[in-house]
Amino acid sequence: MSIATLEGSVDGVKIGVVAKQLGISIRTIHMYERAGLMISQKNPAGTRYFTERDVEWLTEIRRLIKSGIGIAGIRHLLSLVPCWEIKSCAFRGKAACPVIEDHGLPCWANKGNRCNATVQECRLCEVHEIRFSVGQLKRRLSIRLKDEARVESPPPV
Repeated sequence: MSIATLEGSVDGVKIGVVAKQLGISIRTIHMYERAGLMISQKNPAGTRYFTERDVEWLTEIRRLIKSGIGIAGIRHLLSLVPCWEIKSCAFRGKAACPVIEDHGLPCWANKGNRCNATVQECRLCEVHEIRFSVGQLKRRLSIRLKDEARVESPPPV
C-alpha cells in the first residue's frame, strides 16, 4: 500500500481502507486504540489516518492475538517498556510520572498522547517505536518455550 500526503498536515490512508486491507472492522481498530495498543493520527475533523508503520503494527497486533496472547497481555507487555529510562526522564519510574494515570497501560496511552517532560508527541517518540520489539519478545519467548518443552518431554515409546 502506498501512503500519499493528504490535504492538510496528516499523512496516511483512512481507517476504512486499512480495515478492509487487514480484513478487520473499523470497530476493532477503535478497540485497539481504546485499549492503549496504538495511537491514531487524526485530522482536525477527527478522521483517523494510518501510515505504513501503523499498518505494520496493526498486523503485528493481529499476529500476537492469533498466537494466543490477548489484548490485555499485549497491553501489559507494552506497559513494561521503561519510558523514563529510555527518555532519561527526571521522574524516577512510571509511578512518579504525572502523565501516566494507569500503570497498566503503555506511557503513550495517556490522555494527551504527549510527554509533559519533553513536550513530544508520543507517536513520534522512540519509546512508541519500541512496540515492535514487544512482538519480537513474544516470538523469542515462544520459540524458547517450545524448544525447552521438546528437551524436557520424554521421547514417545
